Amino acid sequence: MDKTSEASTVKRLWNLLAKRVTESKYTIAYCTLLTLSTITCIILEAIIVNADLEIYSDLQRVDPNITTYPSTSIHLASTDTDTVALGLRRLKNENVFFILVSLFQLVLGLDAVLRQSVIQLIAHTTNQFLSTVFASIQVLETSEKNQIVNQNILDAIANATGILTRIRLYFLIALRNGIGLVVVMALFSFIFVYLSYQLFKQFGWNTYKRIGADIQQQERFRLAQIFFMFLKLDAFFQLVLCIFYTVVMSQEQYFALWSIDRKKFVGYIIHIALTALLIPALLVARYGVIAENRTVMVAFQVTQIIVIMDFVLVLVDSAGTWVFWILAVCVAIALCVVTIVISFLVAKNFDKGLKPYMQRLFDSNEENDKQDKGNLLRNEEWLIDDEDDYTPSHK
Repeated sequence: MDKTSEASTVKRLWNLLAKRVTESKYTIAYCTLLTLSTITCIILEAIIVNADLEIYSDLQRVDPNITTYPSTSIHLASTDTDTVALGLRRLKNENVFFILVSLFQLVLGLDAVLRQSVIQLIAHTTNQFLSTVFASIQVLETSEKNQIVNQNILDAIANATGILTRIRLYFLIALRNGIGLVVVMALFSFIFVYLSYQLFKQFGWNTYKRIGADIQQQERFRLAQIFFMFLKLDAFFQLVLCIFYTVVMSQEQYFALWSIDRKKFVGYIIHIALTALLIPALLVARYGVIAENRTVMVAFQVTQIIVIMDFVLVLVDSAGTWVFWILAVCVAIALCVVTIVISFLVAKNFDKGLKPYMQRLFDSNEENDKQDKGNLLRNEEWLIDDEDDYTPSHK
């Protein structure tokens, strides 16, 4: 696609987004709250990250021998100070993950308004509640680390009054902002439920306008949209978790384990290969639905089964009781299972007349649409979802 076509696509996308965002008081309220939620969460998470890093730095002053390795099946925390330092490193990683989730939620929410997709509105609101649960777990983990420090570590540094005061202060900052984050996210979640319900009534007629009165065809189309939505969730959660654990294994020097533990070395290589193949596999799955290609869908299902096996091995290989990590990986596994099930159901609907409706998003030029909705102009932009109110082209 040339630069002129790309510029035209971006302009059309931007104009449509502006139109959809300002379409009603509820779309304006939803997008405003979405932006406010993202900014608030990122600021609070950044404050918590800074507090955790300051505590970690002070603990290193107390015990210069604190290991820099994450605790896995190779290197285990051996002292109370090591345990707290490990927990702080994990909390830092969790906070980075939360910031990425906040940005993903922003994109998912805006995309839901852009496409006027009820399915994505539901997904966004559900993710908001899940994020609140994860934030609550973070507060509990921070509180646990604070108790360990108070009971087992602070006595050893009683003479270092300055460090003692700093550690207590930053734990207090982390806990207060963590609790504030949970409260804010819970409040936003309930407001999102109300706004999503209002937008559900506003957007609900789109499928009827696009598909018509055929109830069975509407159900097939809706199922395909649910599948596309799960592909987006998979693209985020699977990829982020895979990259995260690749970094952990690299820090653990799994690449040097060939002569020590070949199983772990092979698992490390396979995990990297799967991480590299994740996004292409998800993109191919979307093509499989649009083209109604059963072979492609089977290949995708096999890939997801392999990903599930990899995540199970990751859980087995992870040492300790890192509740946040275990829950996050379990969510990713659950998403894989649901995606596989839905992919089977979607494939059963092939060759039943849905293919003409599965056109690419923004295939048509809006100005020409006003004159002739049946005259669609083709271009080559690609997105992982497709839901718009343009009339499908029948071949």
